[in-house]
Amino acid sequence: MLISRNTYKSLFLIALALCSAWSFAQSKTSFGSANATQCFIASGNPSSLLDARVCSNAIRHDNLSKRDLAATHTNRGIILAAGGELRQALEDHNQAAQLKKDLSKIYINRGTVFHRLKEYEKALLDYQKALDLGGVPKDIVEYNRALSLLKIRKTKEALKALERALGYNPGSLRVKAKIKAISSPRNIQK
Repeated sequence: MLISRNTYKSLFLIALALCSAWSFAQSKTSFGSANATQCFIASGNPSSLLDARVCSNAIRHDNLSKRDLAATHTNRGIILAAGGELRQALEDHNQAAQLKKDLSKIYINRGTVFHRLKEYEKALLDYQKALDLGGVPKDIVEYNRALSLLKIRKTKEALKALERALGYNPGSLRVKAKIKAISSPRNIQK
């Protein structure tokens, strides 16, 4: 079967249009840069402060959306905190909060840094903000709240937070053990 020159030309233009549309759609799909993705992966199990380099590269050199930039700052903050660089981690979480105030992950992570810096009231404020924004693992946030409440000797409130955590995750052995450890009458304070 012979294809006329006009039919061939039409098929070629249709194919070109389809390929162009496919290519265009591919370039519009963005999940951050490769550096930002590597930073996210590294923050899940930071092994050294060197892991923060890929985050720094993403922040400095990649054209990230505001959300991806905030997430990359908080991911670098996680890595820095794991390496003991708490003040630098706090700076990253603060930068993330300035960029994207409604990203609840920031407040969980910054709350943890505040807790480690023994600034328990600030940690509690951030944990509450994370809960208010939603989209967070409530059992983890309530557990973290309980730890901060215990540090400021609010044992009854800590138990309530642990009970809420257990309500969100009834199988949590960690929460059950913490409740058992602090629920003896001698540990309960007003």
